[in-house]
Amino acid sequence: MKNVIIKQTVLGQGMPKLCAPLVERDYDSLIRQAASFTELPVDVAEWRADWFESIMVPGTLDQVIPGLEAALDNIPLLFTFRTHKEGGHLPASLPAYRSLAERAICSGHIHLVDIELFSGDDMVREMADLAHRHHVSVILSNHDFTATPDESEMLRRLQHMEELGADIAKIAVMPQSAGDVLTLLSATHKASQSLSCPVITMSMKGTGLISRLSGEVFGSCMTFGSVGEASAPGQIEAGRLKDILAIIHENL
Repeated sequence: MKNVIIKQTVLGQGMPKLCAPLVERDYDSLIRQAASFTELPVDVAEWRADWFESIMVPGTLDQVIPGLEAALDNIPLLFTFRTHKEGGHLPASLPAYRSLAERAICSGHIHLVDIELFSGDDMVREMADLAHRHHVSVILSNHDFTATPDESEMLRRLQHMEELGADIAKIAVMPQSAGDVLTLLSATHKASQSLSCPVITMSMKGTGLISRLSGEVFGSCMTFGSVGEASAPGQIEAGRLKDILAIIHENL
C-alpha cells in the first residue's frame, strides 16, 4: 500500500492520524477555531464548508481559505463540502458543489479535497485529475446515514474509488447492530490488504465508536475527533481520542 504524505503527516503508516472538523459558521470564529488546533493533537484539519453560513456568497471561499491555511500553520487543510444527501448542512446543486470544490483545489491553499463518489464517474475523474495537477491529494468518499451495506458492496465501492483516482478511499456507514460494526471492520481489513491506496472507514454513532479507535488494528489510516461541535454522530473529543489511539499503538 502506498503512503500519502501531506506536509509532515504520513497517512497509511503507524498510528491513525487525527482529523478534526472546522465547523464554525462565521469567519472570525472559524479562524479562532483553526488557530486553536495548533495547540491540540490534530494532524489534519477538515474545513466543513457546508457549515459556513455565507459559503455560497461570491468571494467568500476565496477569502476564507487563505486565512485558514495561515491560522493552521503546519497542519494540512482538507476541504470538504458535504452534500445534503450524504449528511451535509446546506443544499447545493451538483454544478455549485463542483464549482466550490474546484475553486478550492485551484486556490493553492488546500492540501486535500473530499470528493463524493456518487457525484458521477466522469465528474469524479475530472475533479481528481484537476486536484492532482494542482498537487492536492484526493479523498473519495461515501457516507450512508441509514444503513451498513454488506461487505462485498463496501469493498466494491472502495475499489471503485481507487479506480477513479482516489489517493485515499473513505466510507462511513450507520450501524443498526453490533454485527454491522463487525461487517465494517472486516471490510476495512480486507480493503487495506487489497487496495494500493490507504483507506478511511468508520461506523457511526455510539454503536460504531470502536471503529474510530481501532484503525491501526484493522487498517483505517485516519479517524475524526471533535474540537467543540461534532460534525458526525459518534465523534469524541480530539484529546481523548488521541490518548486512546496512543494506548493502542503502544501495545501493538
